Amino acid sequence: MRKAIITLFTLFSFCAAANLGAQNNVNDYSLKNLLTYPYKTSPITIQKFVFKNDLQYAYNVVFTSMNLTVSARLSIPAIKQDEIKGIVIMLRGHQRANNYYTGKGTENPAKGYLQRGWAVIAPDFLSYASSSPAPLPYSLHQFYSTINAVEIYKSLEQPVFIYDDSVPQANRIIFPQSFKKRVMWGHSNGGQVALHFLAIIQKPVTTVLWAPVCIPYPDSAGHFGYGAAFAEHFKEEYTAEDFSFLAYLDKFAPGTAILLEQGDKDTAVPKAWCDALSKAIEEENSRREKNGIGKINLRYEVYTNGDHNLNPYWGTVLPRDAAFWSSN
Repeated sequence: MRKAIITLFTLFSFCAAANLGAQNNVNDYSLKNLLTYPYKTSPITIQKFVFKNDLQYAYNVVFTSMNLTVSARLSIPAIKQDEIKGIVIMLRGHQRANNYYTGKGTENPAKGYLQRGWAVIAPDFLSYASSSPAPLPYSLHQFYSTINAVEIYKSLEQPVFIYDDSVPQANRIIFPQSFKKRVMWGHSNGGQVALHFLAIIQKPVTTVLWAPVCIPYPDSAGHFGYGAAFAEHFKEEYTAEDFSFLAYLDKFAPGTAILLEQGDKDTAVPKAWCDALSKAIEEENSRREKNGIGKINLRYEVYTNGDHNLNPYWGTVLPRDAAFWSSN
């Protein structure tokens, strides 16, 4: 029976890959074409007051991306506005949709950043919470999320916050008209989205990566559920390098500061993947040095016995992340 199940899963994965061939828009979402995608900005609508305490004011918000609705958790530290250091765009890892709620996967590390004066916004991504369903094929969700990340980053340059009429006046605050810094955090699957983001945005956005999925698409999709047959068929149908952030490291802006953090006992993202990413950036920096181009400033931290969520090191990791954003 187990062999039959595996065979059926492989067949399903292959059929899903075969269906990609009929999709006329797959190449539109390659990194090659996302470099010239018509990105738009959007107001951020505060839909729901969630809670307030001595640490933060937390709201559920929505913005528009890809002409669709994306929901997010927005938290503002309970300090004077001029003391807010900036805003962290938090890109979460994979979550199961059946028990998902806005902010899941980011709310706990976010507390550490809020304590250190950073506002945070964490998109749910399409098909989650109050967001619109993701377009087909869903296997390209990494690239839809990349568009979401770029558009919320651009929207936060001069943010427009709008309260929904349902939010009581007593729970409304005056939001900053601008943030001193806009920085990035990505965990696991969200880490790959952050790597895509850096290739697209071509600005030195300071970025913290927790155990990022750093084998490129389509191998990443094949590894995490779609199956090896999917990845192989995709490579037959499309130019895989057009979808690989490794092929676009040259687009990372000179001076981009990246803090790469990895636990050596991570069973979801092997340390070897991050080792390879570090080596690829080192090779890219060697090429840049020969050509007089500014380097990518990578700092790579490995935590002995750390897991996929960097436990038990949060007492070190959270202040280190916040200091990294402040100093770069």
